[in-house]
Order: sequence, then C-alpha cells, then structure tokens
Amino acid sequence: MTFFSSSSARHRASASSRLVRGTVLTAAAGAAVLGSVAPAQAYAEIPVAPESSSTAPAAATASLTAASTAAPAPLDAPTAAPAEEPAGTDLAPQSEGVVEIASTASSGGIVGTAMQQEGSGYVYGGTEPGAWDCSGFTQWVYEQQGIDLPRTSQQQWAAGTPTSDPQPGDLVVQNGGAHIGIYLGGGKMISALNPSQGTVVHSVDAMPVDAYVSFR
Repeated sequence: MTFFSSSSARHRASASSRLVRGTVLTAAAGAAVLGSVAPAQAYAEIPVAPESSSTAPAAATASLTAASTAAPAPLDAPTAAPAEEPAGTDLAPQSEGVVEIASTASSGGIVGTAMQQEGSGYVYGGTEPGAWDCSGFTQWVYEQQGIDLPRTSQQQWAAGTPTSDPQPGDLVVQNGGAHIGIYLGGGKMISALNPSQGTVVHSVDAMPVDAYVSFR
C-alpha cells in the first residue's frame, strides 16, 4: 500500500508538472501569436495619407501640358495698324485763302470732297469719316470719286505717278512716307493730322515733303 501511495503521488506530481508546463507553453505561444498580430492591426488603423507626394509631379505635368496645348490665336485676328504716325507737333490751322481754292473746285471733285471733311476726327488705323488716319482719309476721299487707293501711305505713294508740277487733288507725301495728304494749291494741303487736331488745312512746309503723286 505504501508503495502504491508513493507512486500515485509521484504520478500526480508528474501530471501536474506536465500540465503546468503545457499551460506555460500554451500561454507563451498565445503571447507570441498576439505579438505577431498586434502590429499588423495597428498599421492597418493608421490613416492613409491623402495623396502620395509622388503624384505631385504628375499634376504639375498635366498643368504644363494643358498650357502648352492652348488653342492658337485665331488666324483672322486683327493685324497691326499701318506704320503711319501722327505729326509729333500740333500745326497752326491755315484755312485763310483756302476758301477760294475750294470754291473753284467742283463740289464733287477731290478738293471739294476733302474740304467738306475739314474738322473731322483722327483715329490711328481708322478708315471711316471722323475716325480715320492720314491714309484712311485720302483713301476715302478718292473713293468718293471712283478711284481706288491702296490702304497705307507708303502703298499710295508707290501706286501714284510722281509729279513735279502738283495740281489741286494730288497727294502730298511727307515724313519718309509716314504721312500723306491732299494738295489744295497755293502751298497748302489738307490731311488727317493727329488726334488733337483731326483733319485740318496746313502748309505743305510744315513737314518734310518727299513727293507729290498724281492719279489723274
């Protein structure tokens, strides 16, 4: 009986020891498993960044691409105004003595038509009455007589026939072709001079004269 009791006690102690070791091993394994899972859960809960910085260059590239593919300017965009400039200095109006010149010309003639526009306005690059530049004025006056002139003063100079004996109605070319007007006779002319004075009568000597041209 004593032997049995001793053996039973050892058996129970051994079993108890194995149980304790198994519990410890199980607990350790569980802790190891928990340790391997926890970091993954924490990482998954970290908010995702709104946008990776690596996408910024793509956005910038898209913006540059859009700028580089902007639609070109329309082909029918207005061109620059003719290379004509108003006189740099205001000139004294010289209507005295011109009334006789105008009265001797036909009311439908070039001089008569031009004189009817005395006092009208000046607009650089313009071609309409009251809003024209020097060549716009001469072009309009000649058009009323059925004569087609080119648009700019340089072109009108080239299209006319040079003359050393100008007659009323011929064109006076001045300032290297930058200004043009209509000769009235008696050393006077009428032209769309500048924005401050508009279309006025003045001396042909007010600016250097390059040529007189005729379309007779």
